[in-house]
Amino acid sequence: MARLAKYTITDIVIAMMMLIICFITLYPFWYAIIYSFSSSNASMSHPVTLIPIQFTFENYATVFENNQIFRSFLVTAGRTIGGVLYSGTIVALAAYAISKRALPGNRFIAIFLLIPMYFSGGLLPSYILIYKLGLFNHFLVYILPHGFWAFNMLIMRTFFDSLPANLVESATIDGAGDFKVFWKIIIPLSMPVTATIAMFNGVFQWNSWFDAMLYVSNESLQPLSFILQRILKETLAAQLLASQGLVGAIDMDSNQTSPESLKMATLIVSTIPIVVIYPFLQKYFVKGFMIGAVKG
Repeated sequence: MARLAKYTITDIVIAMMMLIICFITLYPFWYAIIYSFSSSNASMSHPVTLIPIQFTFENYATVFENNQIFRSFLVTAGRTIGGVLYSGTIVALAAYAISKRALPGNRFIAIFLLIPMYFSGGLLPSYILIYKLGLFNHFLVYILPHGFWAFNMLIMRTFFDSLPANLVESATIDGAGDFKVFWKIIIPLSMPVTATIAMFNGVFQWNSWFDAMLYVSNESLQPLSFILQRILKETLAAQLLASQGLVGAIDMDSNQTSPESLKMATLIVSTIPIVVIYPFLQKYFVKGFMIGAVKG
């Protein structure tokens, strides 16, 4: 009781509000999890709320047995790894060059690189450019157009500016060139901001589906997010037709996985890699983002 007396009514109200906000934030994820583990027949006839109804792995078995979903998972993993390495290298090199105040035309180059951050040529010029480069139905269409991000460069440049200048000067006196200084000194000291940029690029690549819709018609190159988007559209279309009475009643005795259950299982499968990786990068993510955004 003595410990409770230390808390005022305001503290209790704030704590309750935070709990409500946490519940509102986490419940959609929990709902997707329990729905994905619920029997398709049971979930269509009874509302899913807090626990799975007739717990089953049938939905996930259907997901992993689907060759297209498995193939798209590999495509998404490949574009994420390739995109992180490719974009991270280009952005880091550009940020290191811009951080050199003695570089001739430093200010002009920085402004030139920042222009696409505010102005874009539009969708049609981008579409024509991709076509002229021959990237239609090519895996590199997921990587090459996303090699440079001005915002990421600003974060890295600000972080590089915060590093002690005497380290670079000492290495230069010992005969190290810019390339060696960059890879041997700057990058090892920049793990926080590097992890931050890698997380930005990784989440973007993993969730991206619009470029696949525009430039890829080959099913073997379609990413998981595009497949999930298509499943969502098919589910909504089926629900609309059912509500208008244009399709027959669903056979509740069948063992087939419903579109809604398949959508939830695919959603969980596509989310797990990011959720698993994030805790390992969290300490670098917070530190790198705060330093890159505040200093300078």
